[in-house]
Amino acid sequence: MGEVVAGRYELLVPLASGGMGTVWTVRDLADDQVRAAKILRQSDAASLLRFVREQSVRIDHAHVVTPLSWAGMDDRVLFTMPLVRGGSVADLLRDRDPDVRALPTGWVAALLDQVLGALGAVHATGVVHRDVKPGNLLLDPSPPGARPHLRLTDFGIAVPVDEPRMTRASVVVGTPGYMAPEQWQGADPDPRADLYAAGRVAQELFTGRRPRAEDGPASMGDLVGVPGADPARDALARVVLGLLAPDPALRPASADAARSDLRRRGLADLPVEPTLAVPDRLGHGVPAPLPTRPPAPADAEPTAGAVATATRRLGPGEAPTQAAATPAQPSPVPAVLLLLVGLLALLASAWLLLG
Repeated sequence: MGEVVAGRYELLVPLASGGMGTVWTVRDLADDQVRAAKILRQSDAASLLRFVREQSVRIDHAHVVTPLSWAGMDDRVLFTMPLVRGGSVADLLRDRDPDVRALPTGWVAALLDQVLGALGAVHATGVVHRDVKPGNLLLDPSPPGARPHLRLTDFGIAVPVDEPRMTRASVVVGTPGYMAPEQWQGADPDPRADLYAAGRVAQELFTGRRPRAEDGPASMGDLVGVPGADPARDALARVVLGLLAPDPALRPASADAARSDLRRRGLADLPVEPTLAVPDRLGHGVPAPLPTRPPAPADAEPTAGAVATATRRLGPGEAPTQAAATPAQPSPVPAVLLLLVGLLALLASAWLLLG
């Protein structure tokens, strides 16, 4: 048995390491499920506040990784998330042949559609992600020819637009190459900066080359090579160029608007490459989660609890609640045995006194 944190989470295999902490696979001893867990690396006040903010962003959406529970013990804090076994979009690009690293048009369209769907859900809660990049877009494993399924993760530097900022205006927050021009100038968080980052991700999927901070505005030729060779690719490039407008006022008004434009052009349903697959990158070394209750039918009415979960964010003064294991019910057998032993002892004492 591996190390157990807070008496509940058994550390299994380390997956990744970042600026704020490390990500492990863990076994939740409360229900024996295997999940991912981010463990805080630093314990200063700013890191802890960002950590609390990240685990408090609970967005119930098919393309967003939602924190599940949290725990703290001594100087260690962690929160758990669903385990996504297919790695990231960055892994997918890295594994491809360097000469053909660019993705097919159908894959670029499908992934961009899902990123915009995730951002629409995030922005609807009043949160700006601020770090949209291929490494933060996880993939479920899928066989050749299947449509990919993407999930946005890592809300470590996400910020609600209506809450105080934790950095001065002169401090630049984000990943170079994916940051909007206004972010470099210390602008306030704005959902349209996430749209620019989504455009940069799509640009990388188009070209197979990671964008650099010094890159200028992209052009149609940068994305498709020879315009007119593939009408679907040209149409998709126009959507991406709209996201990459240097002036945020010229970008789509929202992620939902950009996604509607993508779908209006018929790009979300393009066929995908029949040979491209997403492998299970965790392999047999990490057990699969146990079966859970089947999802409700698509036409079922959501419960009040589900609706609340979909949009709930912890308020500024509200403390996060640690998910607790269901307490085990004590067995009645030991109590009965103790009662019988007590009666026998009482009878024996009375017999000795009377005798």
